[in-house]
Amino acid sequence: MGNWEDLPTDLIITISTHITRNADYIRFRAACSSWRSATDARPHHLPRQIPFLLLSGDAFTFYSPTEDRSYFVPFPSGSHYHFLGSSHGWLFLVGPTTSLILLNPFARTMITLPPVVEIPNLFDQVTPNDVERYRASMSRGDGALTVGFWKYLLNKGKLCLDSGSPGFWIAVAFLKSGLAFYRAGDKTWSHAGRYWQFADAELYNGKLYAITRGGILSTIDVAGSFKETVVVSSSPLSFSQDISFYLVASAPDLLLVVRKHSDTDGYRKTVGFEVFKLENGDQGWTRVDKLGDRIIFLERGTSVSLPASGLEGCERGCIYFTQGYEPYEEDKGLEIGCYALEGNYTRHLLCCHPDAKSTCWVAPKWITPCLW
Repeated sequence: MGNWEDLPTDLIITISTHITRNADYIRFRAACSSWRSATDARPHHLPRQIPFLLLSGDAFTFYSPTEDRSYFVPFPSGSHYHFLGSSHGWLFLVGPTTSLILLNPFARTMITLPPVVEIPNLFDQVTPNDVERYRASMSRGDGALTVGFWKYLLNKGKLCLDSGSPGFWIAVAFLKSGLAFYRAGDKTWSHAGRYWQFADAELYNGKLYAITRGGILSTIDVAGSFKETVVVSSSPLSFSQDISFYLVASAPDLLLVVRKHSDTDGYRKTVGFEVFKLENGDQGWTRVDKLGDRIIFLERGTSVSLPASGLEGCERGCIYFTQGYEPYEEDKGLEIGCYALEGNYTRHLLCCHPDAKSTCWVAPKWITPCLW
C-alpha cells in the first residue's frame, strides 16, 4: 500500500467535502502537507456549527459543549481587548488606542475598522453616570482590562451578512445614541437613528432591521443613504427595564425574542422568554409558542438560530443563553442556561470546565465556529 500522503488530489478534495465539523476539517488538513495544499483553508461547504463558549483568560479559550473539551488560541498581540459581540464566527472587539477590529480566531483573519474616535455623534449622549462608572473602574485598578472609557459608549457590535449578496457585509456598532455602520470597502463610519437607543439589528430578506430598547422596529437603507424608516411603531410588550430585545433571523421568519429579568440582591437573573414573529409586509408581531426544529443561542452581542436536526447535544425548541448585561454590569452575576419555550422551564448548564486556563468563567460568550 502506498503512503496516504500520495493520494490523488481529486480524491483528497472529495473526502474533504464530506467532512462536516470544523475541528475535523482542521485535523484533516494538518495530517500532511499534500492534504493541506490540496484543500481550501476557508471552506464554504461546512454547515453552521453549534456555537462554542468563549471563556475569559489570557488566551482565547473556546469550550465545545458537544465535544466536552476546550481549544486554546493565542490572543492577538498580547493586548487587552473588550468584547462587543460575535456574529458568523467573527468577534467584534475594541482595544487600546481606540482600535476596533473584527477577528475570526478560527480562520486567523483580522479586519481593521476605523477607530472609535472616528464614529460620528459618538459623544452625543455621554452622561455624568458614564464618567463616574469609568472613574470607579480606574480606582479599582482594572482600567487596562476595560480599555478605558470606550466600553461605556459602545454597547455592543455586530457583523451582519446577506446570504443573497455574497461578499457583502456590514459592521454595526451600537452607540448610546443611534447606530454606526461600516460596509466592506468603506473608508469611514456612517450613522443613523441619532436620537434612538437600539437593542439589536439583523439583516433579513435583503433589509437591515433594527429595534430600539423601547420596541420600535425600523428598516435602514444600508445599500444607500442609511435612511431610517419606522415599520412597527409599538412593542408587543409594555416597556420595562427588566426586558431585553433580540432580533433573530430564523428561517423563514424574523423573530423578536424578549428576555425577562429579575434583580434580587444586586444580581440579575433571567426568568423567562417570549418569542414573536414579524408578519408579512412588516404589519406587526405575532406571538410564537414553539420553535419547532430550531434552536436559538443568545447573549448580549449574539443572536443566532440553527436547525436542531443533526446537532448533537442540544434540545430542539430551546433557547440557550448566557448573561445579557451591559458592559459595565458584568458584576451583576453569571448565567448560562437552556430555556424550553414550549415547556416554560429553565435548565441551568455547567459553567466551569477543568481544561479552562482561567480560574472561572466571567461572562462566557457564544461564538459560532467558522473557517471563512
